[in-house]
Amino acid sequence: MLLLDICVNIILLLVAFNLKYLFKEFSAKDRKYLDLLLLFHIAISIFFHFYIVNSGGDATNYWETPKEWSLQEIWDIASRPSGTGMMYLINYIPSNTLQLSFFTGNMLYSFFGFIGFVYLFRLIKLSFAKTNVLSEIKLFNVPLFPWVFFLPNFHFWTSGIGKDALLFTTIILVFFSLKNFKEHLVLMGLSCIVMLAIRPHMFLFIVVAFMGAYILEGHLKAYQKGFVALLLVGALIVVLPYVMEFVQLESLETEVIENYTSDKASNLNRDQTGSGVDISGYPFPLKLFTFLYRPLFFDINGILAILSSFENFILVLLSFSIFRKKPISAFKKSHRIIKGGIIFFLLGSSAFSLILGNLGIMLRQKNMLMPWLILFVISVYYQFLNKPHINENSNSY
Repeated sequence: MLLLDICVNIILLLVAFNLKYLFKEFSAKDRKYLDLLLLFHIAISIFFHFYIVNSGGDATNYWETPKEWSLQEIWDIASRPSGTGMMYLINYIPSNTLQLSFFTGNMLYSFFGFIGFVYLFRLIKLSFAKTNVLSEIKLFNVPLFPWVFFLPNFHFWTSGIGKDALLFTTIILVFFSLKNFKEHLVLMGLSCIVMLAIRPHMFLFIVVAFMGAYILEGHLKAYQKGFVALLLVGALIVVLPYVMEFVQLESLETEVIENYTSDKASNLNRDQTGSGVDISGYPFPLKLFTFLYRPLFFDINGILAILSSFENFILVLLSFSIFRKKPISAFKKSHRIIKGGIIFFLLGSSAFSLILGNLGIMLRQKNMLMPWLILFVISVYYQFLNKPHINENSNSY
């Protein structure tokens, strides 16, 4: 099937390079940035492939298992529910039916991950009235946008076979679709289905985040807030039992939740790579800091940890730089998309910081949360520069 692999990779490359021309929001300069971002993404995708081939990982299992099992066997696992089973099911046609190589599989997921970056660019371009002001937001005299999205961790976990690439993009697509959900209803629906299939708790976080964002929205009338809240509570009631079954949480009693988080943290701390962290004795703020900003330089145990430490150091500087720029006031003035994004970030970070005790897994899990912190940082700086925050025309938030 070498010929089919070659054809698929060529098609993916051509589509990825031309994707930017589908959207009128992008200037010629934006398209150059997206070309650079694509080249960077492809380079990390190739690195990801050979890294997994040599070191092993979930990606190999997700791709090779469907080659060996029947569709009925995979369906039985996927219907339990099981995130891993759903990954087998998603990969069945390209891996088993088409017999595509592991390299091509990584390129397929890499392409899907890159779609997330394209729509994240669109989200930012449509979120601010004067995009030239974005170039004034700098760190170490380097414009924050778009160079912040060249941080390697964003690309490593979105450049190969895995749940992370799927979630990174589907979450961005859901947020983007909420701009005009009538226009993007199908896009949002498909993205939600993927999320519910592989990590339904992320969908739950989005529902809760936007429940809060709509309630806090200043220009909505009381009855409108009540109606939106009623719809979101209904979605919460429907989805919550499925999420609890998926994550194997027996009830929402305080003692049960405490035992669950303690057991999860303990289990995830047992690894052979040297990246386990015993967070059981940490206070919550330190657990949160560990999840968001480690590994740092004192955690280094390899080349990937060195790269991650530099990246996390940048994220620390970005996060703490906004405290002198009235972040609470900026939050209040922000549109519901940005409000929902930062609430989603806080919910996800708080939940994961309680149960994760492995720095490698932390890097993967926070990858789908960090874009919303960065979007909020951009919003805070944008408002601090005393520029109009929201573009009032029909194409913006």
